[in-house]
Amino acid sequence: MMVYLKNLMRLPGLYSRLQGNLKFQKKFLNKTLVVDIAESKKTNDDSLSDKDYLKITNYYGLAVPAVLGESFCVLRGRDMTEDERMALSYLGGLTGLFDDFFDEKGMTEEHILQLISNTNNPVFHSSHEKLFIDFYSKALENTSDKSLLMDYFTKVYEAQVLSKKQVSGFIDSNEIKSITYEKGGISLLFYRCALDGKMDNMEKLLLYKLGGLMQLENDIFDIYKDNAGGIKTLPTTETQMGKVRDLYKSLVVEVFDDVLRTSYSPQGKKAFNSILSMILCRGFVCLDMLECLQEKTNGVFSIEKYDRKDLICDMEKPVNILKTINYFAKYTNS
Repeated sequence: MMVYLKNLMRLPGLYSRLQGNLKFQKKFLNKTLVVDIAESKKTNDDSLSDKDYLKITNYYGLAVPAVLGESFCVLRGRDMTEDERMALSYLGGLTGLFDDFFDEKGMTEEHILQLISNTNNPVFHSSHEKLFIDFYSKALENTSDKSLLMDYFTKVYEAQVLSKKQVSGFIDSNEIKSITYEKGGISLLFYRCALDGKMDNMEKLLLYKLGGLMQLENDIFDIYKDNAGGIKTLPTTETQMGKVRDLYKSLVVEVFDDVLRTSYSPQGKKAFNSILSMILCRGFVCLDMLECLQEKTNGVFSIEKYDRKDLICDMEKPVNILKTINYFAKYTNS
């Protein structure tokens, strides 16, 4: 009980720090990516929409540095440098643009690979592609190990190509799991390339596993959207949500343990695990909702029987906020 209460007392400070990081990053974006976006709008050939721009400033360009980047810095015990923030901001900014190459733009795999490989003389065919190249170039300019970043971007591309299997024909749960881990794990390692300092094998293993876990959490929340889009994920194909919970819980425990095995300071590892708890406990809240749905359909999760409102987990509801706080207090290592 004392541990539970101690963890509850830690949460306001973590939340305050997160809000401070987001506020600082918003100011940084106004001086950097927002300026680039304004220039892009002057020559936009309609391949970029307001939605595209909002994803840059309100989601990826904001969260990648302010949440992921700052969390990495807590683990290593050193503040983010200006160059690191610049690189992470532009990598975050290009994330949605890159995803759309596969999801919406209908580009060939060869052309996508050319855009990320031929950085000296890139060939672009739209404002969307040009903005992507501009962001990628600025990320590289501010990264200490450019070749490592480029290597991991190629791996991100390969993981995206592999994920196409999730929308075509039959795919078993083991392959879905493998793709989930690869897509999430490589993405997190890709962002880590923006920070100085060489990764040892333990850190690589940790970030790969954490990325896979975060991808699974994302799939849990996106269950309605993915099912509507014909995307096969572990949550959309499972008939027993308890199995998804068991996998999620086991990965959470493994990640917490792997953090403790890294070479960073005890203080950094403890603080990092607290941040992870704040992020990952949300997945348990959504799983609670999905398991309640399962009970309403004779103990079998039947996704086609549920409406959109049934499958969307509103984390702003007071009851879900309270559940999140409860899970945080239970799973945070003291």
